[in-house]
Amino acid sequence: MTMTLAEAFDVVAWSQTLLERLEAAQGELDKKQGLKDEKGWLMLAIDRLAAARGELGDLNQRAMRLPELESAREEHARTLQNTAVDAIERLQAGVTFVAGTRAPLLEALFGKVKLPQARRADREDFERFVADFEKKLGSGYCKRIMAESSFAAIVPVVDQVRGSVAAWRAGFSPEPLTPPEASLLRDEIVAHARRLELPMRQARLLAEAALAPLRNAFDDSGIGQKPRRRKSEAEPEAPADAPEAVEAEAPAALDEAVAEAAPEAPVAPVVEPVAPKRRGKKSTPAEA
Repeated sequence: MTMTLAEAFDVVAWSQTLLERLEAAQGELDKKQGLKDEKGWLMLAIDRLAAARGELGDLNQRAMRLPELESAREEHARTLQNTAVDAIERLQAGVTFVAGTRAPLLEALFGKVKLPQARRADREDFERFVADFEKKLGSGYCKRIMAESSFAAIVPVVDQVRGSVAAWRAGFSPEPLTPPEASLLRDEIVAHARRLELPMRQARLLAEAALAPLRNAFDDSGIGQKPRRRKSEAEPEAPADAPEAVEAEAPAALDEAVAEAAPEAPVAPVVEPVAPKRRGKKSTPAEA
């Protein structure tokens, strides 16, 4: 079956969602006693899908440069925005873990920050938010504190914050592609989507088997869901004389032709039935 570019992109994007749901299910399954085999099956599903996705690289980001995926660009930007907020939340948790809830660094970075609102912010508001946060991160005060050895564990998280913000910004200004580059990128997306279909199906089946001992766990996890199908912006509409349209109109046209060619049948006269005369109980001599 032919796979459109939009459908292929949705499969590639959904593989990330599926992997995250598998990992969340693993966290819940690990809380249960026993179920050694089931935990192994779920880990196998995660490893198999993660290995398949390891070949994607920055494919999602590069795919946004294609004009056919204009409808997906806004959704992708919202995903990148949530990823950036997730990184900032991890940084907040890391500082709290290292220095406590009353740490001066925590107040300097997150004193007036409202992360739930940042998730819902539009592009302009979120740009102001991250620009202000980056300014705080780059201040001399914060740099001096994070340079201490006790804060070494949060340095990678700071890098994640900066990287996720940069990825969010890059999602709004895709560089134009030359026709040969666009053609190669389309083929790459479709090829990866077809390659991912098998490990994704296997991961779902393994997860269903692993979560079977827990009532409704598989349905609640969302692992069994499939990516929605969307139309590409550049996908042409079916012409009026397409095979489907011709087949739909053929029966009506055929009926009309048969009706015109058939000779008119003679009209039979209409004979109304005559009700029989009812007799009384006693007949007259004439009637007899």
